[in-house]
Amino acid sequence: MIFAIGGAVIKTAREELIELISRGHVEMLIHNGGSIFHDFQLATEDLRGKHSYPLTQLLADYSCNAAASEEVWDWLTLGQSAPRRSITALCESLNIPVLMFTAPGADFWHLQRSDWTLLARAARDDFDKLAARFQHPFHYVCMGSAVIHPEIFIKALAVAKPTEFRADVVDFLDMYRPRTRVAVFGNYFQMNHKNYLQNLIKEGERNENSWSPR
Repeated sequence: MIFAIGGAVIKTAREELIELISRGHVEMLIHNGGSIFHDFQLATEDLRGKHSYPLTQLLADYSCNAAASEEVWDWLTLGQSAPRRSITALCESLNIPVLMFTAPGADFWHLQRSDWTLLARAARDDFDKLAARFQHPFHYVCMGSAVIHPEIFIKALAVAKPTEFRADVVDFLDMYRPRTRVAVFGNYFQMNHKNYLQNLIKEGERNENSWSPR
């Protein structure tokens, strides 16, 4: 399974995602700008029970995101290891490829640097990796990303021209882009991310030898 996740997945279903990855059921993880940031921030900072800083605080002074922002930039541009407690670090320890796609200016962590050239170059490298993977049978799951991931998916699909694959979407609401760009190749699950991942874990426990999501 190839998992493409948004920030809401990291915030609401972190433990379930860790368990699924640890069990060996995820072949590739794809972040958007929100999920990579919140993955690093939750791994390194004490937010006192919150998933992230409130918008009112960010509008007043977004520098509260500076530390985690630097962690993301160093991972992206310098090849530094991900924070030890992050989901990204777990994937790296298991040799699971981690890709990241975001639109420049779409995330607060972008504002920590003025030159976004390396961000674009990294996106191109990751796109090529995704398109190469799509040339072989795969199961793609888009979770909670209504903008970036459906667009990346369809472009990589057009380049790779695969003959055997399945693509599903899981999101809280009935979102037009993933429903029309991704779920036409599989199913659209309008449900809680945590519940979806819990169902996958239970399915795996019932049949570890021939495990497949339903």
